[in-house]
Amino acid sequence: MQTQKLTAGSSIAESYHFLAGHRPHFFRLIYGPLFMWVLVKLTEQILINEYNIQINGKNFLHLFTAAFAIVWYRQFLLGADFASYRSLLKNGFTGNKFTLKRIGRAVIRIAMITLALLVPTLMVSIGMMIYYQGQGIQLSESGLQELAMKSTFIVMMIFSPILVRLSLYTAGFALGRTSLSFTQVWKQTRGYTVTLWWVAIRGFLPLSIYSYILTWFLHEVTSKLSVNYIISTILIETLAGFLTFMMLAIVVAANAEAFRVLIGIRDGDTPHREDAGLPRKESPII
Repeated sequence: MQTQKLTAGSSIAESYHFLAGHRPHFFRLIYGPLFMWVLVKLTEQILINEYNIQINGKNFLHLFTAAFAIVWYRQFLLGADFASYRSLLKNGFTGNKFTLKRIGRAVIRIAMITLALLVPTLMVSIGMMIYYQGQGIQLSESGLQELAMKSTFIVMMIFSPILVRLSLYTAGFALGRTSLSFTQVWKQTRGYTVTLWWVAIRGFLPLSIYSYILTWFLHEVTSKLSVNYIISTILIETLAGFLTFMMLAIVVAANAEAFRVLIGIRDGDTPHREDAGLPRKESPII
C-alpha cells in the first residue's frame, strides 16, 4: 500500500539533491556520450564546410541521451554497481542476452507509439496546410518544415498528459521489470497526471532556457571574434551537450522518484536513501 504522497516539489528537490550528491557518477556517465555528442556535431560542421555535404546527426544524439537516461535511472534506483554502459551493451538490463523475440517486441512497441503520435501529427499538418492554402499562402520547403514543427508541438502538448503518466514505464524498462505493463503504470499513476506533468515541466524548462541563453551567447561571442569553426563548434557543443545531460539527469531522477513512490522498488528502497534511516535490501538484476 502506498504510504507516501508524490508532490512535484518533493520530486524535483530529491532530483537536485541526488545530482549534487552524486556528481562523480554524473561525470563518469556523461564522459563517453558527451565526447560522442561533440564528435557528431563536429563531423557535421567539417562535412558541410569542407565538402559541402550536409548530414543530420540528431538520431545519434538521441541514442546517446537515451543511453544516459537509462543508466541514470539505474544509478538513482539501484546504485552505481548496476549503472554502466557495459552491462547495457552486453546483456541488457534483464540479465539475459538479447533475442530476436525481445528485439521484435521492442520494435513493435516503438512502432505503435510512433504511429500513435504520427497519425495525429499528420492530421494537424494537413489541416494547417488546407487552412493556409485557403488563405492563398504558398508554403516553401522551409515553411513546410516549420509547419511540421508546429504540428509536432501541438500534438505533443495534447498527448502530454498521457505521455507523462506512461513515462514511468521507462524506469521499469531501465530496471529490467519485464512484467511491468503499460496498463499497470496507467493504474498506478491515476490521479497524478497534473503532478507528473508539472514535474516534467519544472525539470525541463529552467535548464533548457538557461542552456539556450548560454549557447546563444557563446555562439555570438565566437562569431564576433571570428573564431575558427572547429574550435567554436567544440566549445558550443561541449556546453550544449553538458547542459543537456544535466537537464536530462534532473528530469530522469525526478521521474525515477515518482516511480519509487507510485510503483515501488521490489527490494527495499533506493541506495541513496539509506542515510535517511530507511531499510533497503540489495536489488538484483531482474
